[in-house]
Amino acid sequence: MLKFLQERVNKATKDFDSLPAEQRSGAAAAATTQGLSQKQARVRDLMRRLAVKMGKENDAEEGR
Repeated sequence: MLKFLQERVNKATKDFDSLPAEQRSGAAAAATTQGLSQKQARVRDLMRRLAVKMGKENDAEEGR
């Protein structure tokens, strides 16, 4: 699931980067980049939460 979310963000970023320079500036472009940034932050946060959870589970298994 995380991989899928990251791939979507990556594709959207590449699509945006492939636009002509005049389409990558202005208020609409700023809104697009802000949205991409928020999506990437969500993927990062989900990954961190998963890593923390996995770390706790690994710690519990080592204590057996």
